[in-house]
Amino acid sequence: MNRAEQDSRGRKEWVGKQFGNLTVAAYDGRRGGKHYWRCLCKCGKEAIVCQSNLKSSHTRSCGCLSDPRGTRHFVEGTCIESIRSRKVSASNKSGVRGVYFNQRSGRWIAQITFQGHTRYLGSFESLEEAAQARKKAEAIFDDFLERTRFK
Repeated sequence: MNRAEQDSRGRKEWVGKQFGNLTVAAYDGRRGGKHYWRCLCKCGKEAIVCQSNLKSSHTRSCGCLSDPRGTRHFVEGTCIESIRSRKVSASNKSGVRGVYFNQRSGRWIAQITFQGHTRYLGSFESLEEAAQARKKAEAIFDDFLERTRFK
């Protein structure tokens, strides 16, 4: 049996196999060194999926199983979920987003990241002053969310 016959036989063995909500319907070709399969999802939609994603269970549906809460939306270089959250990171020691203590200077530093750029808001004697500067700067978040209708 030559290589082409082996490849053809191997591809036929994939048809009908189930991977999560996907059932392999047909071979869709080789692109960029990878094999792709046309699959039918239980929801009725069709998806073209890379063979390695099927094998690893990385892709298990046409997208109908994805949790929309895990989806991130970027507008003008800004992650909407991140600025809407106002949640303080577990590693944050000040308790205020964008505020940290600089040991070398002995002062509190306030900063804000927006549209891919981190802006320095100043250094302050007290945590309260730094927190106030950060809160004032967060007005750009509210303006942005209002303007983009993601509020």
